Amino acid sequence: MKLVLAALTALTFANPLHALEAYGGVSGDYALPHEGDADLLVSVMGGVVTSGFPLAIGAEAEFGLALGSSSEFDTRRLRGVARYNFGTLTAFGAAGFDQFVYSDKTDNALSLGLGGEFDLDGNMAFRGEFIRSFVRDGDTENTTTTRVGLVYRF
Repeated sequence: MKLVLAALTALTFANPLHALEAYGGVSGDYALPHEGDADLLVSVMGGVVTSGFPLAIGAEAEFGLALGSSSEFDTRRLRGVARYNFGTLTAFGAAGFDQFVYSDKTDNALSLGLGGEFDLDGNMAFRGEFIRSFVRDGDTENTTTTRVGLVYRF
């Protein structure tokens, strides 16, 4: 894990700081374990990517907070991101580490994500994504998360 984090940091900051683009966003997540009840979360995310055109790489971090009394866990993610800009649509893929945080324990997972962002007015974009989490240790079942949200690019 330390090697992957070091590689992501090196790739992200290998370009001068003026060549990085930062973004932040909020989303609604529907997390469906492959056995058990679904959870609803509100996630806050932020990241940086290189300003390469049309391909950009970077890193993203997020925190998901359980929404409602029926949700059992919060989430944390740290991911590497690769983006390809098609104009008004940007496709991206992500891979990283997830944590499912319960009141008494934390389960760890590896995740893969695939999604897109549709440019709205100005620096705003609508984001949709599917994330598959493969739980390595713990009692949480492998989980597929469907996400919709808004992203603001600084």
